[in-house]
Amino acid sequence: MREAVAGDVLRSTTWLLLAALTAVVPLGAQGIKLTVPLEELEARAQSDSNDAAALYALALGYWSKKRYDDAERALRVAVTIEPRFAEGWLALGVLPFARRPKLREEQARGKVPDEWKPALEESDRSVRRAFLIDPLVDLYIFGTIDPSQSIMVRLARGRLVIVRNPFADFEHGRYFEAFVYFDQAFHGPGGAIPRDSVPPPVLWFHALCAAHLQRDSVAIDDLQALLDRAIAREQADSLTKLPVRTNDYRYLLALMYQRENRWFDAIRLYRAALENDLGLYMAHVQLYRIYKAREFYDSAAVESRAAVTTNPDDPSLLLEHGIMLTAAGQLAAAEDTLTRAMDADPRDSRVPYFLGLTLQLMNKPAEARAAFERFLALAPSRLQEKIADAKQRLAALH
Repeated sequence: MREAVAGDVLRSTTWLLLAALTAVVPLGAQGIKLTVPLEELEARAQSDSNDAAALYALALGYWSKKRYDDAERALRVAVTIEPRFAEGWLALGVLPFARRPKLREEQARGKVPDEWKPALEESDRSVRRAFLIDPLVDLYIFGTIDPSQSIMVRLARGRLVIVRNPFADFEHGRYFEAFVYFDQAFHGPGGAIPRDSVPPPVLWFHALCAAHLQRDSVAIDDLQALLDRAIAREQADSLTKLPVRTNDYRYLLALMYQRENRWFDAIRLYRAALENDLGLYMAHVQLYRIYKAREFYDSAAVESRAAVTTNPDDPSLLLEHGIMLTAAGQLAAAEDTLTRAMDADPRDSRVPYFLGLTLQLMNKPAEARAAFERFLALAPSRLQEKIADAKQRLAALH
């Protein structure tokens, strides 16, 4: 049973996005086209009122009708239920640009109206939060507001030629097409060009495209080059330090090493990232996942506890910490932590499910029964596997 309790609770995030995007398709700067009527999206969200995916799909439905206040309300409920739903935070960050189409141009010119500055500041926080949660968050939502064209004109050997716009491809999720274009920067008339001669923006987008395409070794080489340059720049001139940018490279490079199962390199870089930003709670989350995958449960529990301490406002961190404590055999502490998680986010159905599993291990049948009944009352319909399991456990408890 402990293996089930120790399962990765965040796998549901992928389901959130997949479930939501079946209802909409992007149309670039034209907006969003519904593939499901808005009335049906509203009915789904009302039926599964604790399902972040249903609320996200409903938000995009409202967005397509330019009902931006309704879209914002639905998105805020979605990220309240699932605080680490990166696509939800990204959508909140992009929403002001849908409300005011010329806001991006005003931002670029440094002439944002005073009444829009608070919204822009909150947008920056939401976008950064999305990328902190998932550096490879799907950029689908940018395709609904970005006026970037699919082609652009460039000068080549003294002639104007029409080529694909790789930035439009990137923002619309066409990562292979963008990767091919950015990859051209590594090849000149005389042969291969070393990475230290490639402009940093090209390296950055080349790395992100490679990561989205699961070409992790390419992304690692790009990000290492960017990190080396950033560190050298800091050492050369302390007045021009860019710690946030440098730490972003560290964090994403660590993530690439983690995906390659290069645990020691990943741990080293996550530790370095935390030394430079004590508030980088997702580095603790990633360290917890590394230790849990290797069944170092005591170390994993230390990292999940550190994530909670660093960001106490995210109830989903309490949930993961409680799951980890159960896997480590610290059942009394797990019960307390999961109870606190349930109090902090009463609409997250996953919490009473894992609390019920923990209480069963503690031989508390009455309390376990109450937890499973609460889960069944809250659970969205897409959690069919957990719903069936909870029903079986309830039947055995009677």
